[in-house]
Amino acid sequence: MYQSFMILLTFATLLTFINYRYLKLPLTIGLMIQGILISIIMIGVRHYLPFNFAIIPDLVEKIDFQDFLMNGILSFLLFAGSIHIDIKNLNKERVPVLVFAIIGTLLSTIIIGTLSYYVFSLIGLSIPILYCMLFGALISPTDPIAVLAIFKDYNVRKDISTTIEGESLLNDGIGIVVFITILHLIKGGMESFSYTETLLLFLKEAIGGVVFGAGLGLIAVLFLKNIKHDSKSAVMATLVVATGGYALANYLDISGALSMVAAGLIIGNWVNKSATKDTKNLLDSFWEVIDTIFNSSLFVLIGMMIIVIVDPSDMNIGAAVLAIVIVLFGRFASVLLPYIIVYKPHKSFPFINFKIITILTWSGLRGALAFALALSIDDSYNKNFFVFITYCVVAFSIIVQGLTIPKVIKKMKI
Repeated sequence: MYQSFMILLTFATLLTFINYRYLKLPLTIGLMIQGILISIIMIGVRHYLPFNFAIIPDLVEKIDFQDFLMNGILSFLLFAGSIHIDIKNLNKERVPVLVFAIIGTLLSTIIIGTLSYYVFSLIGLSIPILYCMLFGALISPTDPIAVLAIFKDYNVRKDISTTIEGESLLNDGIGIVVFITILHLIKGGMESFSYTETLLLFLKEAIGGVVFGAGLGLIAVLFLKNIKHDSKSAVMATLVVATGGYALANYLDISGALSMVAAGLIIGNWVNKSATKDTKNLLDSFWEVIDTIFNSSLFVLIGMMIIVIVDPSDMNIGAAVLAIVIVLFGRFASVLLPYIIVYKPHKSFPFINFKIITILTWSGLRGALAFALALSIDDSYNKNFFVFITYCVVAFSIIVQGLTIPKVIKKMKI
């Protein structure tokens, strides 16, 4: 595992350099493109040099992607993202953020799951409705990393960028909770389904995670206040929160993802307000580096894994194209309805602003979390099929949507 990760990190560093020096794209987009190129090269190696290709599966199999992300680095990524958010701006947009993250994610899951069930059945794919809902849950969380960098370059309205950033942090946790809830239903069978038990499970995971994370963040702030001038100890304290706190949350069967978001927001708020300049600079630099290292590694690993895990017979291009269309429609609908809920009652918003809806829809990129959740599906639940279409949706959203969003922003003039 250690050697495999070091090789992966070396590749990620090399591709990051290539992107910085030659491609000059937002990092996530550049790495996704290079990851696809790696997949194409490996297809050629597998066909013409099968002996050399045998080395790749051994390297990849030593890294359990699902475990690597969900139980390894997800806590770091979520904590790193939330600690940099300006809580003042987030508080101003708290209603849209919560509505888009909670109601939007649930709507997206239902819409994508239902449409997938009927559309896939039309092309001869008989997939149970709950498995389609599982796909809806795993593909609904959004990843704003590439988009926010573009937003800064084009000075997109602060309320929109804050809403997208806050939504993406929260809907990761919400999406995981919904995914786990549906997984429980599949394993228990619909005959054992109970609205009360399902709701309690959801509330325990979601609310329990937020409350636990907030408490963890407050305890960490008390500690940080007492070591205010010790920058290195402050970094170590945040590391303990991101590792021990996440592990404890999972042990308590509550959402570790939401715990990290809540803890990161509280700690980040204290750092921005009260930390010394040296402590703030060190914490910012440290968590930016952690975020870059792990994100780079994830996208390189995705490129290596897709060709090793998924058999060519499971690569249904038609279904993948339909899935992309379904996910885009699901995003549009799950943005439109919350927008109406949030803004329609206000006299200052008498009409639906489809320019904002378009930007919110097109900026809903998918990331590595969706791929990890797809990998966690059991083999008997059409795992390879869902892994492939998830990969295609993620690749399309990051490359096509990510590269064209500047044009959309210019067109919408927001």
